[in-house]
Amino acid sequence: MASRWLNNLNPEQADAVTTIHGPLLVLAGAGSGKTRVITHRIAEMIDNGIAPQNILAVTFTNKAANEMKHRLKSMVGRKASRVTMSTFHSLGLLMLKAEAKLAENARPFTVYGSSDQLSCLKEIVRRYQLERSLDLEAVLTRISGYKNDFILPKDLEITPSSDEYEAAAIELYPLYLEQMTAFSAYDFDDLVVKPTMMMEADENCRRRWAERFQYVLVDEYQDTNTAQMRLLKAIAGEHKNVCVVGDDDQAIYGWRGAKVQNILNFSDDFPGAKIIYLMRNYRSHGHILAVANKVIAVNKDRHPKAMIPVRDAGPKVRLVIQRDGDCECRWVAEHIDSLIVRDGYRPSDIAVLYRSNLTARPLELELRSLRVPYRIIGGTSFFDKKEVKDLLAYLKLITHYGEEISLRRVINYPARGIGAVTLNKLSAWAESEHKLLIEAVEKAPEILGDKDRALKPISDFLSLIKHFTDEFLHKNRKLDEVMEEYIKAIGLYEDIQTATAGGSGKAFEARWGNVLGFLESLQAYMREVNQPLLEEFINRVSLMDVEVGEEKESGERVTLSTLHGAKGLEFRHVILMGLEEGLLPHERTLSPHATDAIITDIAEERRLCYVGITRAKDELIMTRADKRLIRGKEQKRTPSRFLDPIPLELLDITDMNAPASADEVVNALGQFLATLE
Repeated sequence: MASRWLNNLNPEQADAVTTIHGPLLVLAGAGSGKTRVITHRIAEMIDNGIAPQNILAVTFTNKAANEMKHRLKSMVGRKASRVTMSTFHSLGLLMLKAEAKLAENARPFTVYGSSDQLSCLKEIVRRYQLERSLDLEAVLTRISGYKNDFILPKDLEITPSSDEYEAAAIELYPLYLEQMTAFSAYDFDDLVVKPTMMMEADENCRRRWAERFQYVLVDEYQDTNTAQMRLLKAIAGEHKNVCVVGDDDQAIYGWRGAKVQNILNFSDDFPGAKIIYLMRNYRSHGHILAVANKVIAVNKDRHPKAMIPVRDAGPKVRLVIQRDGDCECRWVAEHIDSLIVRDGYRPSDIAVLYRSNLTARPLELELRSLRVPYRIIGGTSFFDKKEVKDLLAYLKLITHYGEEISLRRVINYPARGIGAVTLNKLSAWAESEHKLLIEAVEKAPEILGDKDRALKPISDFLSLIKHFTDEFLHKNRKLDEVMEEYIKAIGLYEDIQTATAGGSGKAFEARWGNVLGFLESLQAYMREVNQPLLEEFINRVSLMDVEVGEEKESGERVTLSTLHGAKGLEFRHVILMGLEEGLLPHERTLSPHATDAIITDIAEERRLCYVGITRAKDELIMTRADKRLIRGKEQKRTPSRFLDPIPLELLDITDMNAPASADEVVNALGQFLATLE
């Protein structure tokens, strides 16, 4: 009997859906319907008698996982809830918690988000009195790379060729690991690395997970790092029922540790793998795809392929050359205004993409002057707001009493009279006695003396935490009700009110709105699960910190985004700005002496350009300037090398510096006279 899930699929998609057993690589080009293939494949597996609980689908964001869950539920009903669909980090957390239940004397752990990691590193620098003027976030990026590549501190040494960031990372790496162990904390890298190490070291552990997840699917496989690839091999290495979906031409996260070699070498990692090419593009007009194919074909280390348009050729891709950067921004803003007012585009149909956020700043001014509504993708995440981090720290003290980073964050917030001098005295005692800071806080009368003014606020703080620990753990109390009481007892409303000139205006509304938003997220979690647990909620919120910022603002607005931020999106009209050497490709890539931790190579920069081009559905405009103000100096600009392979017949070139032809003058004059009639 023919499968019910093959309707309206093309032959390649149908092949991917019905190839269930053994290793499978699905090379899914931009706009080729890969999400549909993944969900239909899972439905096909269930129809073929595979138990939903034995299926694992992994992707990179909770948003993508939730979209898959929603689609699958509409197809197979309640069975969808038994399929494990998660991010790599959520999967790792699930595994660590499950294995901890099997281990004797396993210590409870907390999950550190990026801000907690940074605080941990700052505490190390303070404790060991290290001179560090470097960007510690860049140092953390190096440490993250070591961990995901399974490089231990003993494998590293500072050499004469080591740059200052590498030297700092090598020095701080072992101290960071020691501190995280002392705090009983895992960072995001640990959530993948630790389960992988457990399975590689313990055959029984590996077999447990291989038996549970007998069929594995991984989306966006080109974005996996070494640890994620090894986790996949540990689970699926024996049964080899693994399907990975991705596109090496869209591998743009090398700076974040992703290894494009994982998708290029899939057949080596899983011998006998079948490869299916999904190259029919349902998104873009033919001219757009022709330009994209020409640009990406220059890269050598890739699976040879080219997208095939399903739609007609459409208009040619425009290349607009402006005199300088200011003229470029002005022209882009005016063109967008014209698209909306004259051509009837909705603002949400339009996107402006660029390599660096610096490009957006002057463009914002031009759009504001024309009253064009816009949004910027990649702003501060809700879960990165100060009030949210403060509340999360207060909750971590409930589930992990004395957790040091959280304790330091809120022991004197809102201000309660426990100043830096007091905290330094308590810290010095804890360090000298090899105790935790919370133990010093509890022994404050002995350490500070009976008459110290900080004793009462310390006692009040400890009473607050201990009281609400009991309240949150009380079986008859609802989490959100206790949370409201906790927020009130902490005094957040009064503190925010005082900090915002009496609680009037947008500043107060925004900050207090963050507190209410946190409470709403707790209530949403409570509606979702049958037995809500505070620790599980904290872990969920912590995991959200690892995701690339997902824009939640809705409404009719033009989208401004970096090329990285635009991955996975599509728009009817796309303007790709700054096709110049130094912008795209970025100058860091071109410098032989670059020491920045976030460095890509030319091949990845080309893939980034390709991703930008393939966001366009109906029309694509690329712009560049002949000169541009760089660091206060006007500099002559060179066209991007990514324009070189594009045949002129595919482009409609407008050079604003070129003198007008006689025909253009006559046409312009005719249009002017027509306006006078």
